Amino acid sequence: MTKVIPGYKKLAVILASGALLLGACSSASETDTAAGDSAAASSVREGLPENCSTATPKIGVALPNLSNPYYVEMKKGVETAAAENGFEAIISIADDDIAQQQSQIDSFIQAGVCAVYLNAIGSEPGTGFAVSLSKAGIPVFAVNVFVDMAAVEAAGGSVVQNLGADQAGGGTLSGEQALANLGADAKIVAGIVGVPSNVTTNLRDAAFTAALEKNPNAKVVQTVDHEVKPDVAQKVTAEMLQGNPEMNVIFADTGPGVVGALLAIKQLKLEDKVQLYGFCADKTVIEKPYMGCVGQAPNQYGQLTIAEIKKYISGIDVEKEVLVPTPTFNIGDEVPSDIIG
Repeated sequence: MTKVIPGYKKLAVILASGALLLGACSSASETDTAAGDSAAASSVREGLPENCSTATPKIGVALPNLSNPYYVEMKKGVETAAAENGFEAIISIADDDIAQQQSQIDSFIQAGVCAVYLNAIGSEPGTGFAVSLSKAGIPVFAVNVFVDMAAVEAAGGSVVQNLGADQAGGGTLSGEQALANLGADAKIVAGIVGVPSNVTTNLRDAAFTAALEKNPNAKVVQTVDHEVKPDVAQKVTAEMLQGNPEMNVIFADTGPGVVGALLAIKQLKLEDKVQLYGFCADKTVIEKPYMGCVGQAPNQYGQLTIAEIKKYISGIDVEKEVLVPTPTFNIGDEVPSDIIG
């Protein structure tokens, strides 16, 4: 099943409820420890790693990088929730190197951690990581970059949960923003600054494209790969614009993609011709040609996932997929500091 959290503003309420649950679990742990046994030992779901039954279970946390402010915020959320709820978070940063992230996953397996918070560099390697971890008996919680559950299961593995933004919903909202600004029947020649190898961004792109199809005069003519890097996004966006002189809309499906695409539009002096939409870029003011964005809350995704891990190891079933709505921002809006694309 998929659980959709009904509105960004309700995240604080959900997190507070999670804290009450976790606090109750912590109190039980203190009581049992005083009696010579840990709470984990008396309340842990069967079949989990032995580490889950210790007083301070270890959670392996795999993050792609800390060069993107998105992951800096996510790391803060994980650390806050782990400290508050009696976990030891072992955080590994892969520096966007798949081989390095694989080595870090192997280290989690060797250490026999209680669970792994997996924000893989990409969906394809993430699927492989999930198979390895789950076959070693370690529960996998995929965050932000969803893994292909069917592919994992076909390989004999499992994923407890995918949690992150409502990616398709965000793409739809961006497409609707473009139609509202340009007109329901305006001629729109659009390009996408995307990451074709990533399941998550493909959901955003497909939904954006489908939203534009409500206008018979709108079409997406090209998608370029920006590798989630602003400098690459600037280069490929400039090339796409030069190759498609009629292009008047660009959708960038990550914050770094927005930053690079915006630079390219300005570089080519196309501010009055091309409108940019996308997932919110950190500390980037929404002003022409950047017409609007949809946002994510990585700090809160980190906290929510830690709460879901706690529930799961305590024997409470969790949803296989949790989607958090993406708030929309337009010109004149102030994007909160914890909202990043």
